[in-house]
Amino acid sequence: MKKNLLIAIAVTAAALSSTAFAQLETRCFQDDQLLTRELAAGRNAWARKCGLITAEREVYLNEYAEYQVFTNGCYSYPAVPAGSSCRFHVPANESANCIAGLTRLGTCVAGCFTPSQRVDFGGRQLPVPDAYAAGTTHVTALTADAQLGALTFGNQAIRSFVAGDTQEDIFLLQSSDGRNLEVTSEHPMLLADGTMVKAHTLKVGDMLLGSNGLTLILSRVTVFNFKGQVWNVRPASLNKTENVMSAEGFLTGSVRFQNEWAADAYRLSIREDVDVSGL
Repeated sequence: MKKNLLIAIAVTAAALSSTAFAQLETRCFQDDQLLTRELAAGRNAWARKCGLITAEREVYLNEYAEYQVFTNGCYSYPAVPAGSSCRFHVPANESANCIAGLTRLGTCVAGCFTPSQRVDFGGRQLPVPDAYAAGTTHVTALTADAQLGALTFGNQAIRSFVAGDTQEDIFLLQSSDGRNLEVTSEHPMLLADGTMVKAHTLKVGDMLLGSNGLTLILSRVTVFNFKGQVWNVRPASLNKTENVMSAEGFLTGSVRFQNEWAADAYRLSIREDVDVSGL
């Protein structure tokens, strides 16, 4: 089935009231879903042209694959659900006419774990939506100097939680030692040699890196269709190694590897003084 990943909520901790959270969630999940980076960039260009964001803000949002949303306008208008606060159609094209009376709300991006999958948050294994609901501010990730054969972890400040409604194929990755992880097709996974790859490229027999530093051999890869919310975390750090997290015992990348670093290659380095031939 054709992938239908929806651009979704990215809320910085303590930045919005509970009412604003609800508005942003509705806007990103139901009313203002821009499905491509091109549409997102078009929205930002339009908002900048109309004086709703600065040129600097436009560059920042485009870099992180986010787009500006509003309390009283959306892309889907007039096709909005009952109770929606959307009263204007907000374009995703710079050439469209400007609209008076819009109020900025927040930004939207994309996500990638199914909601039951547990990520390490300061030593606690929690599903991402539970961590968000609890107001968690840090996620456990590799430290900047972590290397193959010498994994070290620290608590990274969370810039935002990311969630979105989707209907698409989900990859269930099962290792020979009984670990299971459900992710979207583009989700970044770390191989045992330190290379980051997309989940849809994996097959039985591939070797992934576990959060304990040992090799996890894939014994089964199952694909099933999923309709619901997917989640991820965006650490504040711009260091790639500090964006490698532990999820259900697998090492996996944050949402940054799917957005601003999607075109980049990444490989965790190897310590020359450590024998990693057994990995």
